[in-house]
This record gives sequence, structure tokens and C-alpha cells, in this order.
Amino acid sequence: MFLKLIVDGPFSRGTHNLPRSMAGHPERPYHSLIAGACGGYLVWGRYSSVNQQMILYLTSRVLVGLSKRAWEHIRGTPHHHPTSPLNHPKTYRLIAAAVWGLVMVLFEESPHVLHKSLKASMDEIYRFQLSSLSSTVSEAEEGFVDQGTNET
Repeated sequence: MFLKLIVDGPFSRGTHNLPRSMAGHPERPYHSLIAGACGGYLVWGRYSSVNQQMILYLTSRVLVGLSKRAWEHIRGTPHHHPTSPLNHPKTYRLIAAAVWGLVMVLFEESPHVLHKSLKASMDEIYRFQLSSLSSTVSEAEEGFVDQGTNET
């Protein structure tokens, strides 16, 4: 019974007479979900920095794929259609702006939630370099004021 539930699915109604799928292709879409979940748990489930980078990369790829699929559903066009919103230069700029805007908000409001390497990079750019730049500018301004007072 349990095996039949896995193979045929919980909502099957006499679909056992359907032709078999081609070799190498799953019988049902959720078979891929189950296989991927098992593989993800067993192979990629142990934490390491390499596994985390792979999962983060795959997360971004899945989000892009889901947005393209949503666009297909809305527009009724195939995924390779040139009007995909992620292929358009203006849309890409908006996505980049939204992502970096969110990064900046998280960096300013809740830096503890960012990955330590991202936080370290952001600290280096926005805390250390900007503070050294502002001190250089203030030193230059002081030198300018000193020069101006020496002449009078």
C-alpha cells in the first residue's frame, strides 16, 4: 500500500493504465522532488563551507527558474522567449537594485543575519574604507584651513 502510494501518488484515480514513462524520466513529477530531497539530505545535508556555497548557488538558480516559470504562466510564452523579464536589461537593473538595496538594509539594520564573509566584505568597504576616506578628507580640510590662516 505504501509503495503504491509513492509510485502512483495520493491523488491517482486509475492512472495505473497510463503508458510507462521513457527510460531515465520520472513516472510522476513528485518523484523528482522526492529523489532530489533524498539526495540533498544525504549528499549535501552535511554542513561544510563548500556545501553551503553550492546550496546558496542552487537557491539563486531555483529562484530565477521559478520566476521564469511564473512569467511563462502569466504570459503563456515558452521559457526561451526573448521577452523573459530576466533577459531584459532594464529588468535586470531593477533586480540588481532590489538585491543590493536589501543587502544594504540588512547590513545597516541587522548585520548579524548576513553571512560572515559578506558582512566582513561590507565592513571593509563601508566601515573601514569610508572612515579612512573621511579622515583623509578632514585632514585635507584642516591643511587647507591652516594654509588659509598662514596667509593672513
